[in-house]
Amino acid sequence: MEEGKLMSFSNIVTFKSALEKDLEELKQRSEAYSNTIGEKLRTNESSNESDLSDLREKIAEPADPKKKKSVKKKDQKDSWHDMGGVFIYDGIGLRGELEICFKALEDAKSRMEKLQKIKDSVDGLVSRGVKKDLGCTAFLGRDLLLDMAFTKPSSPHTKFAYRSVFKTGIEHPSEIRI
Repeated sequence: MEEGKLMSFSNIVTFKSALEKDLEELKQRSEAYSNTIGEKLRTNESSNESDLSDLREKIAEPADPKKKKSVKKKDQKDSWHDMGGVFIYDGIGLRGELEICFKALEDAKSRMEKLQKIKDSVDGLVSRGVKKDLGCTAFLGRDLLLDMAFTKPSSPHTKFAYRSVFKTGIEHPSEIRI
C-alpha cells in the first residue's frame, strides 16, 4: 500500500490481501537489509576500526522493542551535513553506509509493525460483524495512520435462480394397422 495515495477495494478480503502482500514484502526487505549489514560487518571484521565498535555493540545487545535508546544528536550533527534536503555523510568509508543500512532496517521494521496493527484492527472489525463483502476506500497517510470508509458492495447480492432450457422431441403419431 502506498503512502499518500487513495485506494479503493471491492471488498474487505482484497484489502486484507493487499495488507498481507505489503507485510510479506517488508519482511523480505528487512531480511535483505539485515543480510547486507551482516555481510559488510563480516568483510571488514579483520580491520580494526574503532568507529565501528559502537555499531557492533548495537547489534550484540539484545534489542528490547519497548525500550529504544535515543540517538545522540551530537553524533548526528558531527557526521551528517544537510545540503538543502540531502544529508551527506562526512567521510568516506563503511560507517556512513552502515548507518544508512541501519536507518533503512529500522524504518522497514517500524512500518511492518504499524501495518500489522492495521491488519489486526481490520481482523477485529470482521470478527465483530463487519461484512466481508463491503467495499472500502482507504488512505494511508505519511504517518502510517489509515483512514478507511466503507462503501456499498460492488456487486449486489442476487438471489439464487435457476434457468434452463428444456427441449423434448415432438411425438409423431404412427399408424397401427391390424
